Amino acid sequence: MRIKEKRMKSFVSRANVLTQAKKQAEAAKAVSDGLQYYSNNVIKAISPYAAADAGMIVVVLRHLADEMESKNVGAKEFAEWLDEHTKKPPLIETQVVKKPNMQ
Repeated sequence: MRIKEKRMKSFVSRANVLTQAKKQAEAAKAVSDGLQYYSNNVIKAISPYAAADAGMIVVVLRHLADEMESKNVGAKEFAEWLDEHTKKPPLIETQVVKKPNMQ
């Protein structure tokens, strides 16, 4: 039996509706919530990761971003606009060092 994933309404669509209703603060919050939602999910998907693999993860994420931009009309322009007009929080990482099992 296949489990159907729950789809969410687009954060951008919600922000557009709020902007048309002259609710700019709420629209900005919808965009901010969307950025936070996707950031959290990507970080959760790749964590924990080996520090030595960080470069590989960067290449994969950049490749996926390039593919998404090329396959979705307007995605590149919107991403550039978001990059210029939003504040992105810094990534906070903690490193865990496992002690070797010396039994």
